Amino acid sequence: MNTDDLIKSLGSELTPLPRGYLTRQIATGLLAGLVGTSALFVAFWGVRSDLIGIVSDLALFAKTVLPLVLACLALFWLHATARPAGRSGATRLIWGIPLALILLVAMTLVTTPGDAWPMALRGKSIVTCLISIPVLSVPILIGLLAALRRGAPEHPALCGAVAGLGAGAAAATVYSVYCIENSPLFYASWYSLAVLAVAGCGGILGYFFLRW
Repeated sequence: MNTDDLIKSLGSELTPLPRGYLTRQIATGLLAGLVGTSALFVAFWGVRSDLIGIVSDLALFAKTVLPLVLACLALFWLHATARPAGRSGATRLIWGIPLALILLVAMTLVTTPGDAWPMALRGKSIVTCLISIPVLSVPILIGLLAALRRGAPEHPALCGAVAGLGAGAAAATVYSVYCIENSPLFYASWYSLAVLAVAGCGGILGYFFLRW
């Protein structure tokens, strides 16, 4: 048997996946992860008492909405990276998130007295924030990585990092309704650091577990 015949015989044995298979797998992994994260949140964190007031304050509203938008964009990007030569416009839109944070921080610096900047940056819960977001992201990241093993990422480390970005952003969204810190100086710094740490962990895990 020559090479062409071998390739044809191997190809004839392949069964194409159903349309939307990968999308359903990612959605299932995300949903399972969110259930786990929600259970952790209810058990150990809970919602802040003045949640209703958040919608009337731009800085507080952005603390929840920006990571939520980032999580959604990361999922679109993730779907693209989970298959060979996948492309997504979300990779460009994501840059709007840091730009929005920079704008919020600039507005805060202008409207906040200089001697109050250090306290606004430090807040009272840096350690809680830097621990809570990665912990809350674990079920989501596990769910997404399990789903991605059914894909065919061309760059496993990048795919894992994007999964970590989405998981970290989703966890930051959940954590934001508990967090008592209101300043963009705080969440632009420490939420971002926590989310990027999860993305880094996702990249490492993706390198080892998403190769094919």
